[in-house]
Amino acid sequence: MSRYKIQAFLFVFVAFMLSCNKYMIVGVLPDISREINASLSSLGYLVTVFALVYAVATPLVTSLTKYFKRHQLLFFLTGIFFIGNTWTALSYSYVSLLLSRILSATTAGAIISLILVIANFVAPLEKRASLLSWIFAGFSIASIIGLPIGTLISTTFSWHASFWMISLLTLVTFILLLAFVPRDTPQSQSSKGNKQFAILGNWHIQLTLLAIILVCAAQYTYYTYIRTLITDYMHFPKSWLNVLLLLLGLAFIAGNKTGGFLADHGGIKRLPLVFGIQTVLLFLLAPEFKNISNAIQVNSIKHILVL
Repeated sequence: MSRYKIQAFLFVFVAFMLSCNKYMIVGVLPDISREINASLSSLGYLVTVFALVYAVATPLVTSLTKYFKRHQLLFFLTGIFFIGNTWTALSYSYVSLLLSRILSATTAGAIISLILVIANFVAPLEKRASLLSWIFAGFSIASIIGLPIGTLISTTFSWHASFWMISLLTLVTFILLLAFVPRDTPQSQSSKGNKQFAILGNWHIQLTLLAIILVCAAQYTYYTYIRTLITDYMHFPKSWLNVLLLLLGLAFIAGNKTGGFLADHGGIKRLPLVFGIQTVLLFLLAPEFKNISNAIQVNSIKHILVL
Protein backbone atom coordinates (compact mmCIF):
# COMPACT_ATOMS: atom_id res chain seq x y z
CA MET A 1 0.00 0.00 0.00
CA SER A 2 1.39 3.43 -0.95
CA ARG A 3 2.13 6.06 1.66
CA TYR A 4 -0.63 8.30 0.26
CA LYS A 5 -3.27 5.55 0.63
CA ILE A 6 -2.21 5.01 4.25
CA GLN A 7 -2.42 8.75 4.90
CA ALA A 8 -5.84 8.95 3.23
CA PHE A 9 -7.15 6.06 5.34
CA LEU A 10 -5.66 7.67 8.46
CA PHE A 11 -7.35 11.01 7.80
CA VAL A 12 -10.74 9.30 7.39
CA PHE A 13 -10.06 7.30 10.56
CA VAL A 14 -9.37 10.53 12.48
CA ALA A 15 -12.78 11.87 11.41
CA PHE A 16 -14.36 8.57 12.47
CA MET A 17 -12.66 8.65 15.88
CA LEU A 18 -13.64 12.27 16.58
CA SER A 19 -17.22 11.59 15.49
CA CYS A 20 -17.48 8.59 17.80
CA ASN A 21 -16.64 10.90 20.69
CA LYS A 22 -19.07 13.51 19.42
CA TYR A 23 -22.06 11.25 18.74
CA MET A 24 -21.64 8.36 21.15
CA ILE A 25 -22.78 10.43 24.11
CA VAL A 26 -26.32 10.52 22.69
CA GLY A 27 -26.53 6.73 22.69
CA VAL A 28 -25.54 6.34 26.33
CA LEU A 29 -27.43 9.22 27.98
CA PRO A 30 -30.06 6.90 29.55
CA ASP A 31 -27.28 4.78 31.11
CA ILE A 32 -25.51 7.89 32.43
CA SER A 33 -28.82 9.16 33.79
CA ARG A 34 -29.36 6.00 35.82
CA GLU A 35 -25.81 5.91 37.16
CA ILE A 36 -25.38 9.51 38.32
CA ASN A 37 -29.07 10.14 39.11
CA ALA A 38 -29.44 13.05 36.69
CA SER A 39 -32.44 13.76 34.48
CA LEU A 40 -32.22 13.36 30.70
CA SER A 41 -33.11 17.02 30.23
CA SER A 42 -30.13 18.13 32.32
CA LEU A 43 -27.82 15.66 30.58
CA GLY A 44 -28.89 17.21 27.28
CA TYR A 45 -26.72 20.18 28.24
CA LEU A 46 -23.69 17.93 27.81
CA VAL A 47 -24.50 17.92 24.09
CA THR A 48 -25.39 21.62 23.97
CA VAL A 49 -22.25 22.79 25.75
CA PHE A 50 -20.08 20.47 23.63
CA ALA A 51 -21.53 21.99 20.44
CA LEU A 52 -21.10 25.58 21.65
CA VAL A 53 -17.50 25.07 22.75
CA TYR A 54 -16.77 23.16 19.54
CA ALA A 55 -18.08 26.06 17.42
CA VAL A 56 -16.29 28.81 19.33
CA ALA A 57 -12.98 27.05 19.97
CA THR A 58 -12.41 25.60 16.49
CA PRO A 59 -11.44 28.85 14.66
CA LEU A 60 -9.59 30.20 17.68
CA VAL A 61 -7.47 27.11 18.29
CA THR A 62 -6.87 26.53 14.57
CA SER A 63 -5.49 30.06 14.28
CA LEU A 64 -2.55 28.91 16.41
CA THR A 65 -1.05 27.48 13.22
CA LYS A 66 0.32 30.99 12.72
CA TYR A 67 2.71 30.28 15.57
CA PHE A 68 3.21 26.49 15.44
CA LYS A 69 3.78 24.02 12.63
CA ARG A 70 0.64 22.14 11.71
CA HIS A 71 1.92 18.69 12.58
CA GLN A 72 3.15 19.88 15.99
CA LEU A 73 -0.19 21.45 16.83
CA LEU A 74 -2.00 18.36 15.56
CA PHE A 75 0.03 16.05 17.82
CA PHE A 76 -0.50 18.33 20.81
CA LEU A 77 -4.25 18.66 20.30
CA THR A 78 -4.65 14.92 19.78
CA GLY A 79 -2.90 14.34 23.10
CA ILE A 80 -5.24 16.81 24.83
CA PHE A 81 -8.24 15.14 23.18
CA PHE A 82 -7.06 11.77 24.53
CA ILE A 83 -6.91 13.26 28.03
CA GLY A 84 -10.40 14.76 27.67
CA ASN A 85 -12.00 11.56 26.42
CA THR A 86 -10.26 9.43 29.07
CA TRP A 87 -11.49 11.91 31.68
CA THR A 88 -15.02 11.28 30.40
CA ALA A 89 -14.50 7.51 30.71
CA LEU A 90 -13.39 8.01 34.33
CA SER A 91 -16.23 10.38 35.26
CA TYR A 92 -18.83 9.52 37.87
CA SER A 93 -20.42 12.95 38.40
CA TYR A 94 -22.22 15.54 36.29
CA VAL A 95 -19.60 18.24 36.83
CA SER A 96 -16.77 15.90 35.85
CA LEU A 97 -18.64 14.86 32.71
CA LEU A 98 -19.33 18.46 31.75
CA LEU A 99 -15.71 19.59 32.20
CA SER A 100 -14.34 16.59 30.30
CA ARG A 101 -16.71 17.21 27.40
CA ILE A 102 -15.64 20.86 27.30
CA LEU A 103 -11.99 19.80 27.08
CA SER A 104 -12.75 17.33 24.28
CA ALA A 105 -14.79 19.90 22.34
CA THR A 106 -12.00 22.49 22.61
CA THR A 107 -9.68 20.27 20.57
CA ALA A 108 -11.94 18.14 18.35
CA GLY A 109 -12.93 20.81 15.85
CA ALA A 110 -9.38 22.12 15.48
CA ILE A 111 -8.06 18.58 14.88
CA ILE A 112 -10.43 17.93 11.99
CA SER A 113 -9.66 21.38 10.56
CA LEU A 114 -5.94 20.60 10.59
CA ILE A 115 -6.56 17.20 9.02
CA LEU A 116 -8.54 18.80 6.19
CA VAL A 117 -5.78 21.34 5.52
CA ILE A 118 -3.02 18.71 5.59
CA ALA A 119 -5.04 16.39 3.35
CA ASN A 120 -5.41 19.23 0.87
CA PHE A 121 -1.61 19.37 0.53
CA VAL A 122 -1.05 15.61 0.59
CA ALA A 123 -3.61 14.55 -2.04
CA PRO A 124 -2.85 14.86 -5.76
CA LEU A 125 -4.99 17.51 -7.42
CA GLU A 126 -7.18 14.96 -9.22
CA LYS A 127 -7.86 13.08 -5.94
CA ARG A 128 -8.22 16.06 -3.61
CA ALA A 129 -12.01 16.44 -3.76
CA SER A 130 -12.51 12.69 -3.38
CA LEU A 131 -10.30 12.53 -0.27
CA LEU A 132 -12.00 15.51 1.37
CA SER A 133 -15.41 13.96 0.71
CA TRP A 134 -14.28 10.69 2.28
CA ILE A 135 -12.99 12.54 5.35
CA PHE A 136 -16.44 14.07 5.81
CA ALA A 137 -17.91 10.61 5.22
CA GLY A 138 -15.98 9.53 8.31
CA PHE A 139 -18.61 11.38 10.35
CA SER A 140 -21.40 9.34 8.78
CA ILE A 141 -19.42 6.11 9.15
CA ALA A 142 -19.20 6.83 12.87
CA SER A 143 -22.97 7.16 13.07
CA ILE A 144 -23.37 3.85 11.20
CA ILE A 145 -20.70 1.84 13.03
CA GLY A 146 -19.48 3.79 16.04
CA LEU A 147 -22.80 4.83 17.55
CA PRO A 148 -24.47 1.39 17.44
CA ILE A 149 -21.30 -0.32 18.71
CA GLY A 150 -20.92 2.23 21.50
CA THR A 151 -24.56 1.79 22.47
CA LEU A 152 -24.18 -2.00 22.42
CA ILE A 153 -21.06 -1.80 24.62
CA SER A 154 -22.89 0.53 27.00
CA THR A 155 -25.94 -1.73 27.34
CA THR A 156 -23.78 -4.87 27.64
CA PHE A 157 -21.06 -3.55 29.98
CA SER A 158 -21.24 0.15 30.89
CA TRP A 159 -21.17 3.54 29.23
CA HIS A 160 -17.63 3.99 30.60
CA ALA A 161 -16.47 1.11 28.39
CA SER A 162 -17.79 2.95 25.31
CA PHE A 163 -15.48 5.89 25.99
CA TRP A 164 -12.58 3.61 26.86
CA MET A 165 -12.99 2.23 23.36
CA ILE A 166 -12.62 5.77 21.96
CA SER A 167 -9.50 6.34 24.08
CA LEU A 168 -8.00 3.17 22.58
CA LEU A 169 -8.85 4.40 19.07
CA THR A 170 -7.30 7.78 19.89
CA LEU A 171 -4.09 6.16 21.11
CA VAL A 172 -3.80 4.11 17.91
CA THR A 173 -4.57 7.23 15.86
CA PHE A 174 -1.89 9.24 17.68
CA ILE A 175 0.78 6.64 16.92
CA LEU A 176 -0.20 6.53 13.24
CA LEU A 177 -0.19 10.33 13.03
CA LEU A 178 3.35 10.41 14.41
CA ALA A 179 4.41 7.98 11.71
CA PHE A 180 2.59 9.29 8.63
CA VAL A 181 1.67 12.98 8.96
CA PRO A 182 3.95 15.14 6.76
CA ARG A 183 6.16 17.74 8.44
CA ASP A 184 6.61 20.01 5.43
CA THR A 185 3.16 21.51 4.73
CA PRO A 186 3.37 25.27 4.00
CA GLN A 187 3.04 27.41 7.09
CA SER A 188 0.01 29.69 7.25
CA GLN A 189 0.70 33.38 6.86
CA SER A 190 0.23 35.61 9.87
CA SER A 191 -2.72 37.95 9.63
CA LYS A 192 -4.80 40.05 11.96
CA GLY A 193 -7.95 38.59 13.41
CA ASN A 194 -10.21 41.16 11.71
CA LYS A 195 -8.89 40.08 8.30
CA GLN A 196 -9.39 36.40 9.11
CA PHE A 197 -13.07 36.94 9.91
CA ALA A 198 -13.75 39.57 7.22
CA ILE A 199 -15.71 37.01 5.21
CA LEU A 200 -18.37 37.03 7.92
CA GLY A 201 -19.28 40.56 6.83
CA ASN A 202 -20.85 39.17 3.66
CA TRP A 203 -24.62 38.92 4.13
CA HIS A 204 -24.80 35.83 1.91
CA ILE A 205 -22.39 34.07 4.27
CA GLN A 206 -24.34 35.32 7.30
CA LEU A 207 -27.64 34.02 5.90
CA THR A 208 -26.13 30.64 5.02
CA LEU A 209 -24.56 30.27 8.46
CA LEU A 210 -27.84 31.21 10.13
CA ALA A 211 -29.72 28.59 8.12
CA ILE A 212 -27.13 25.93 8.98
CA ILE A 213 -27.22 26.84 12.68
CA LEU A 214 -31.02 26.65 12.84
CA VAL A 215 -31.26 23.35 10.94
CA CYS A 216 -28.46 21.75 12.99
CA ALA A 217 -30.04 22.97 16.24
CA ALA A 218 -33.32 21.33 15.25
CA GLN A 219 -31.62 18.10 14.22
CA TYR A 220 -29.53 17.82 17.37
CA THR A 221 -32.61 18.45 19.51
CA TYR A 222 -34.09 15.09 18.58
CA TYR A 223 -30.75 13.36 17.97
CA THR A 224 -29.70 14.02 21.57
CA TYR A 225 -32.58 11.90 22.84
CA ILE A 226 -32.66 9.45 19.94
CA ARG A 227 -32.32 6.32 22.08
CA THR A 228 -35.10 7.40 24.43
CA LEU A 229 -37.31 8.41 21.52
CA ILE A 230 -36.91 5.04 19.82
CA THR A 231 -37.43 2.81 22.86
CA ASP A 232 -39.67 4.78 25.24
CA TYR A 233 -41.84 6.92 22.98
CA MET A 234 -41.87 5.12 19.63
CA HIS A 235 -42.14 1.82 21.56
CA PHE A 236 -39.64 -0.16 19.52
CA PRO A 237 -38.09 -3.09 21.42
CA LYS A 238 -34.51 -2.53 22.57
CA SER A 239 -33.39 -5.35 20.29
CA TRP A 240 -34.27 -3.04 17.37
CA LEU A 241 -32.21 -0.12 18.68
CA ASN A 242 -28.92 -0.85 16.92
CA VAL A 243 -30.70 -1.75 13.67
CA LEU A 244 -32.57 1.56 13.66
CA LEU A 245 -29.41 3.51 14.51
CA LEU A 246 -27.71 1.72 11.62
CA LEU A 247 -30.51 2.76 9.27
CA LEU A 248 -30.22 6.32 10.56
CA GLY A 249 -26.51 6.29 9.75
CA LEU A 250 -27.20 5.00 6.25
CA ALA A 251 -29.66 7.86 5.82
CA PHE A 252 -26.88 10.27 6.81
CA ILE A 253 -24.61 8.86 4.11
CA ALA A 254 -27.44 9.04 1.56
CA GLY A 255 -27.90 12.68 2.53
CA ASN A 256 -24.18 13.37 2.08
CA LYS A 257 -24.19 11.77 -1.36
CA THR A 258 -27.33 13.67 -2.33
CA GLY A 259 -25.67 16.89 -1.22
CA GLY A 260 -22.67 16.11 -3.41
CA PHE A 261 -24.94 15.40 -6.38
CA LEU A 262 -26.83 18.67 -5.88
CA ALA A 263 -23.54 20.57 -5.55
CA ASP A 264 -22.48 19.20 -8.94
CA HIS A 265 -25.83 20.12 -10.51
CA GLY A 266 -26.62 23.64 -9.48
CA GLY A 267 -24.27 24.30 -6.60
CA ILE A 268 -25.30 27.01 -4.16
CA LYS A 269 -28.50 27.71 -6.11
CA ARG A 270 -29.89 24.46 -4.65
CA LEU A 271 -29.44 25.57 -1.03
CA PRO A 272 -32.78 27.40 -0.67
CA LEU A 273 -34.59 24.28 -1.92
CA VAL A 274 -32.70 21.99 0.49
CA PHE A 275 -33.23 24.24 3.50
CA GLY A 276 -36.87 24.72 2.54
CA ILE A 277 -37.54 20.96 2.44
CA GLN A 278 -35.75 20.46 5.77
CA THR A 279 -37.78 23.25 7.37
CA VAL A 280 -41.11 21.83 6.16
CA LEU A 281 -40.22 18.33 7.43
CA LEU A 282 -39.17 19.69 10.83
CA PHE A 283 -42.42 21.66 11.13
CA LEU A 284 -44.38 18.49 10.36
CA LEU A 285 -42.52 16.68 13.14
CA ALA A 286 -42.85 19.56 15.63
CA PRO A 287 -46.19 18.48 17.23
CA GLU A 288 -44.80 15.04 18.06
CA PHE A 289 -41.59 16.54 19.45
CA LYS A 290 -43.69 18.81 21.67
CA ASN A 291 -45.50 15.83 23.18
CA ILE A 292 -42.21 14.04 23.78
CA SER A 293 -40.64 17.16 25.26
CA ASN A 294 -43.53 17.56 27.70
CA ALA A 295 -43.19 13.92 28.74
CA ILE A 296 -39.42 14.32 29.34
CA GLN A 297 -40.04 17.45 31.43
CA VAL A 298 -42.68 15.67 33.53
CA ASN A 299 -40.32 12.75 34.10
CA SER A 300 -37.54 15.17 35.06
CA ILE A 301 -39.80 16.90 37.62
CA LYS A 302 -40.78 13.52 39.09
CA HIS A 303 -37.09 12.60 39.28
CA ILE A 304 -36.29 15.81 41.18
CA LEU A 305 -39.21 15.27 43.58
CA VAL A 306 -38.01 11.72 44.31
CA LEU A 307 -34.52 13.04 45.09
